[in-house]
Amino acid sequence: MLKKSLSIFIISLLVFSSFNVHKGKAASAPIGVKWGNSILIPGQIGKVTILQDTNLYQLNSNGELTVSRKLLKGNEYRVYSYLSSHGGLYGVGGGMYVKKSPAQVKYETPSSTKKREIQRILFFDQQLLTLAEQGILKGQPIAADSTHDIKEVYEHFKKIGNTAPKLESTHSGSLAHTFKMYTYYTYYPHDNNVQVIDWNDDNFVPITPYVIRELLGNPESEGKSEIDGKWTMRYKTGDYYLYVGFRGNNGSQLDYLRLKKN
Repeated sequence: MLKKSLSIFIISLLVFSSFNVHKGKAASAPIGVKWGNSILIPGQIGKVTILQDTNLYQLNSNGELTVSRKLLKGNEYRVYSYLSSHGGLYGVGGGMYVKKSPAQVKYETPSSTKKREIQRILFFDQQLLTLAEQGILKGQPIAADSTHDIKEVYEHFKKIGNTAPKLESTHSGSLAHTFKMYTYYTYYPHDNNVQVIDWNDDNFVPITPYVIRELLGNPESEGKSEIDGKWTMRYKTGDYYLYVGFRGNNGSQLDYLRLKKN
């Protein structure tokens, strides 16, 4: 009876009043985090602010520099690389460089917090879908394939310093075990194997449906959950579904990821 009720619970969590295939995308905007007057994006190592009008150079194959145009005072540019030649060159993309010159150019690197924010965004890369196809929610090794005992979860987190879950709760006959940002659902007490895994967002970085589409591609379907009214995307990865749920009045902030077998 408990197993049946858990099945109903898990299925009900994932039922939607409507699913519409998302077609087309708006004009692309940078995927990153706010940093001053610009957006810090993956692959960027810093930025330059032009203090005085200065030259933008192209680095030729023979190692010589050619002036491309003038960069005007007050503008900011992303830096992707640094070369020590010619007294120091900041690579601003497209084979273009700005000369190191403290009087004309101010160079800054992102703070450790900004770097962590970028790492959070990079969590939602194609590896997330690749692992989901194996039944694994990125960031931990346990698969939601109904063969991994919850004891394996406890052992895994014990090894990394979490000796007990931060929360345990029951849901219509199921038991939810929450470690860090992950929640594991079992058919407790009749079956201790992991059936469904959630990744619970902590709002460290604003992640919108637009960001998810840009990083993971268009979902198979999306719509409002008739259970909680949250906007939810669904990605099919092999024998598994990856659900991406959002909260807020306009469904604009990531709430959770949920991985379960089809």
